[in-house]
Amino acid sequence: MEIKIFDVDRGFCAVVITDDHRTILLDSGYSHTGFRPSQYIVQKHCNSLECLIVPAYTEEHLSGFADLLNQSLEHCLPIHFYLANPSVDAEKFPGLQRLNQRFKNALAFMSDTPPGVGSTQVMKIDDVAVSFFWNNYSEFQNADNLSLVTFLSYRDINIIFPSNLKTAGWLSLLKSPHFCDRLRQVNIFVAANHGKEDGYCPSVFDYCKPEVIIVSNELEQPISPRMMQRYQSHAHGSPLGVSHKKLLTTYDEGTITITKYLDRLRQVQTQLQDRKNTAAQFLEFEYINLN
Repeated sequence: MEIKIFDVDRGFCAVVITDDHRTILLDSGYSHTGFRPSQYIVQKHCNSLECLIVPAYTEEHLSGFADLLNQSLEHCLPIHFYLANPSVDAEKFPGLQRLNQRFKNALAFMSDTPPGVGSTQVMKIDDVAVSFFWNNYSEFQNADNLSLVTFLSYRDINIIFPSNLKTAGWLSLLKSPHFCDRLRQVNIFVAANHGKEDGYCPSVFDYCKPEVIIVSNELEQPISPRMMQRYQSHAHGSPLGVSHKKLLTTYDEGTITITKYLDRLRQVQTQLQDRKNTAAQFLEFEYINLN
């Protein structure tokens, strides 16, 4: 299995490719330099998009879905279903409304959880278990605190994608024992709201003890020194060979890739590492040729 967290300057974007080559797209962030998730999926020769997760409802996140929908029609790329916070009224968010016109939000049909603290739903795609938690629109009108929080588990990978969740949203979900139980299993933590201070909730780390913390930066802005220090204090480090750092940012490292092959230990690689390895191999090749 492979998870890629892309270096984008607008919104957020991650793709999951399962062992059976099924593709899950989480958000549709893009870069003004040219990266679009739709192009990546087409270039990877994906026959379909198994699942489209729409976790955030601000303009910066929803704006990328129009291109995705257009590309899916142009390249005959079927999208099997999409998932979003089922308590959100799609009519109030134009980007979500367009999705709703073409597809039905699967969580609206799957969820048998009554509205309340930490509403949740679990599903499985191949051997990948995906759990969703959300605050309800009746309790929060702020779009960020309505973010769909996604937990993904596969063998020794347990990762959380909290999207744009802010402190008040975290505190609400922490009232759910099921949510706290899932936090205890996390070993890779993606920081909420691009690592900004308003997405940070220290109480989360009373339950969550991640090995690695990942920050997807926005608009090519580095994480603040204050937040860098805070997140570093919560990352416990991983076994040898898993990740070369305990805090990784797309600003410093580029696209971040998490892989799990057969019975090998999970591995976290970065675009910067790949470039350094390629350069080292080139220099070694040149040295051998010169001698």
